[in-house]
Amino acid sequence: MAAAPVCAGDAPVRLMPLTGPLATSEAEVSGMTWQGDTLVILPQFPDRFANDGMLGFFAIAKSKILAVLDGASTDPLNPHQVLCKAAGLAGVVRGFDGLEAMGCIGDRYYMTVEAKDDTAMAGFLVSGHFSMIDNMVIMDMTSLIAIPMGLNIHNIAEETIVIDGNRVITISEANGLNINPAPRAKVFNTNAEFTGYIPMPQIEYRVTDATALDAEGCFWVINYYYPPERAKLDPAPDPELARFGDPSAFDPDDCIERLIELRLTPDDRIVRTLRPPINLELLPDGECRNWEAVVRLDDRGFLLMTDKYPGTLLAFVPFPE
Repeated sequence: MAAAPVCAGDAPVRLMPLTGPLATSEAEVSGMTWQGDTLVILPQFPDRFANDGMLGFFAIAKSKILAVLDGASTDPLNPHQVLCKAAGLAGVVRGFDGLEAMGCIGDRYYMTVEAKDDTAMAGFLVSGHFSMIDNMVIMDMTSLIAIPMGLNIHNIAEETIVIDGNRVITISEANGLNINPAPRAKVFNTNAEFTGYIPMPQIEYRVTDATALDAEGCFWVINYYYPPERAKLDPAPDPELARFGDPSAFDPDDCIERLIELRLTPDDRIVRTLRPPINLELLPDGECRNWEAVVRLDDRGFLLMTDKYPGTLLAFVPFPE
């Protein structure tokens, strides 16, 4: 793959107006995926938006997103709520701390669960089938499989799902040299059975979500640094700055909000591509935005969403020219 030119300046972040329940800080968005031309948005705690064992997700038609981007509409986006009938996950997972990522293969869904107790973090892969009955999604949760974490760091779990044909690949938030010197993605089959590992490159700070694979096996991940987490993540020298920037320019008190491109190779490794990172324009007041969800938007760029810090934001970031 040819190297892409280094971008001049940081990528602009265009906020898109939101209204309705998803716009509140309690939404705590943790993932997004496309279902055809519908953007499905996963709250970390979907039971907040439904009752009686139901789960509440949100959806936006791509046509409405494009209408706002193209100036055909000035109305705020109002994602409609999708109710899902499913077993109460909080009741079956000890120390349940929310859903973190979502992916689909046909009519089968997969979600990662974060859990914690007094001494250890845990992660699970939930799977089941879904169908539409009377305008409601019915999920029969058929399995709950423990993910081999390999780490025990507070509030660090499997935040990313990548679908590769009939495989489900989960990626940890923490892949930095000092805390995870041999990072590996975990692989599951369609029955959510663990089948092995795939080597990962060193990525400092957090990895919080990924786009779908393209035809060459490439995908982009959110890479986020929040300065108060420096002690917990113990970052080594940043390989992105070593390759594409100035390592001496790193200020541990500054946020890092960027997208980096990875590739799943034919010999089953995940490697860093030659493209430079897409550094997002930071807020002028230095406040960090905890980007937790990303998808590609056709050939235009990316859609990203934050959790509750500094609020629920939906943004468009164009591909670099």
